[in-house]
Amino acid sequence: MQKYLVFILVFLTLITGFSAVANSESAELPAWLKKVTTEKYQQPDAMLALLQQHQEERVGLSSQLQARWYYEQAILFEVLGRHIEQQQAAEQGLTLLAEQQSLLRVKLLYALGFALEMQADTEQAMQRYETGIALATLLDDEVQILRGHINQAAIYLSFNKHKQALALLQDTYHRAQILQNKALIAEVNAELGLLYVSISFEEEGIVLLKTALQLYQELGWQKNIVTVKFNLARTYGFLQQYQLSLQLYNEILQAESASTDVMNLYHTYLGLAITSSASGAGDAAISYINKAEAYLPQLQAKVHIATHHYEKALILQRLKQTSLAMQQLLLAEQSLALENDSELAMGLTYVKSQLLAESGEFERAYQQLEQFMQQFKQQRNEDNELALERMRLVFAQEQQQQQNLLLLQDNELKALRLQEVESSHKLQMLWQIVLGSSTLILSILLIWQLFRRKKLLASNNKNSKQEQA
Repeated sequence: MQKYLVFILVFLTLITGFSAVANSESAELPAWLKKVTTEKYQQPDAMLALLQQHQEERVGLSSQLQARWYYEQAILFEVLGRHIEQQQAAEQGLTLLAEQQSLLRVKLLYALGFALEMQADTEQAMQRYETGIALATLLDDEVQILRGHINQAAIYLSFNKHKQALALLQDTYHRAQILQNKALIAEVNAELGLLYVSISFEEEGIVLLKTALQLYQELGWQKNIVTVKFNLARTYGFLQQYQLSLQLYNEILQAESASTDVMNLYHTYLGLAITSSASGAGDAAISYINKAEAYLPQLQAKVHIATHHYEKALILQRLKQTSLAMQQLLLAEQSLALENDSELAMGLTYVKSQLLAESGEFERAYQQLEQFMQQFKQQRNEDNELALERMRLVFAQEQQQQQNLLLLQDNELKALRLQEVESSHKLQMLWQIVLGSSTLILSILLIWQLFRRKKLLASNNKNSKQEQA
């Protein structure tokens, strides 16, 4: 059940992968706005300060460039986890663009969708994503279409619709490889890696996450590097490779020591708490979870609240502090309506049955356990269906590879046959040339012989006439 937090963190990575490729107005951007555009992922705090320094200059820009200013501000707020302000900036940018059909409007729709998603308004978020995808399709921009699909997959994951997310991401992954867009490939690797982890294919997930990490390091996008490292650390924790997990968390803390990014600090301390608890270091786990809790009120993403209380309940349960654990569980249940997560709900039900049994309330514990079994049965059916679907996808992929191999072999055979025909044709022509040459030589010899014989006969006739005379 501890895998839930990994699913949430993907949202921090996906939308922030927007490429800094300049649009049609790039030549018109002021120098300071160009700098923000190209360095916002490497230095988000500094670029936000630079953007705000030129706030008065924004008024004198065209409506298109003002909308671009708000877009850059929205992305910077997103990277820094300030989603309410991100929503406001995205809405202002869209107001300036009105119904203009442009790629900038697509990006602003995605930014607004992400801000809404982080505030648990997933229905409105999905609507913005779908509107953005429709416009990107109209503009025939494959990169933005695929980014929209990644956003949709994140929504599916939040509702544990793994089958839909898997199908969408598989398609996006293959289409992204064709485009060779580094930022997009990093995004889809990060998302698909987390999906594999969520369906217990951790080794495959680690490969994809490592690929995403390498690409983000090449891009120099520190926020995304931290997020992927966090997800890798959580995955190693699931695999009980605690040393690797703790090592990555400590790397994040060192990198973020001077950072004001409360979101990164919160998740790092929470990850340290979970891993410490799983490895048996209960006191360290309590210390870390309390440090994480100090940052919780500053987070603008509501999706973390229920998960935090659930994780703290697990830590307290392992320390045999049943009463405190039950308090945290009740807080998690109160917040669960904001998240609408069936897997987390199943975990809460199971832990609650254990805590009730530990408190001696066996009848209530039994009722909770029955409820858990129903939830588990439903989840297992969904997992079996997903595993079968994945097998079908793998089989289809292998079948396609075999077809491609057979096609390649057929093409090679045809090429060899063509070469043989061409060689045979050349050999035939060579023999024809040889035969023609031989025939010509023989003809010349024959003519020469005939001419010589005729000359010899003429000479003999002349001599005979002279002798008779």
